[in-house]
Amino acid sequence: MKSKIVPKEPIATLETDGCITYEKELPFPYVHYPSRFGVFFGFQENRNGSLYHCSCQQRGIELYLRHVDFQRFTGLPLSARKNIAQTFIKTLNFKENLCHICNKVCPKYGYSSGKAYGHTKFYSIYGYYIKGQAYSYGIGSHGSIYTPTFIPDDIVSYLITDTYDHRRLDEQSIKDFERYCENVIRSRMGYFSIGKKWTTEIRLLELVKKLYPQYTVIHQYELDHLRGDIYIEELKLVIEYQGKQHFEPIKFMGGEEQFTKRQERDKEKVELCKYYNLGLIYFSYQDDLTEKVVKNRINSYITNHGVSLTHGN
Repeated sequence: MKSKIVPKEPIATLETDGCITYEKELPFPYVHYPSRFGVFFGFQENRNGSLYHCSCQQRGIELYLRHVDFQRFTGLPLSARKNIAQTFIKTLNFKENLCHICNKVCPKYGYSSGKAYGHTKFYSIYGYYIKGQAYSYGIGSHGSIYTPTFIPDDIVSYLITDTYDHRRLDEQSIKDFERYCENVIRSRMGYFSIGKKWTTEIRLLELVKKLYPQYTVIHQYELDHLRGDIYIEELKLVIEYQGKQHFEPIKFMGGEEQFTKRQERDKEKVELCKYYNLGLIYFSYQDDLTEKVVKNRINSYITNHGVSLTHGN
């Protein structure tokens, strides 16, 4: 598996824009690559078919268009520019499980040549998707903070904004956040993570998968317009990781106002779980996430709710 995800042989990079390749391992095999400095892919089922984007990148694409691409139309009022972006977004097509990450397939072309700029070989291949993941979390190029409410709970307390611009991450935080996004993509590909302290949610996800291999474990499970961090399908159990911002206001996350809204969303998530008859348990930044702690908490829920375990967990 490892050799297919990160091959030993070099992966070619693109020198020109507009490259379309045929990659038979994908459900929509005609792949439209972004430019060398781009982010998002397009896919076609056949050469004359409609262009689609993978649903896993939908939020990232929409945030990108709203905050970046149409800002260049400076001759128009801001409201008009926003309307252009929204109109353009409505023309895009999205479909589940189209991309290389969803299908665990190595792309034909990589993002950069070799381990450029201190990045890993994995990043040199999957850098497009890592950048796309950052956009989906509300962080744009050069650490611009577009929508802080989308930043995952388990990394917030490690991020610091620039001294002169609180709408942008400082240099070290950009690197930390980039590494976090890389670990998310690594996890989705079934590849080992780079062990760093701020990947707590990913570490929790990996522990759950390791402890309960007989079950379907889903990362970022959709709950209507919200998401559960981890979901064990057969147990109908949502597992939430709560970072520091769930317990006290964080300045660059919007302070008191966003803290109040976050508490409201947490309450709404509880109500959604009740409505859909789903179990809900929590881990927080104060927990020592060991196999024993995770297993005891999940098994305690299972015992208290009369759920049957399989394969002896």
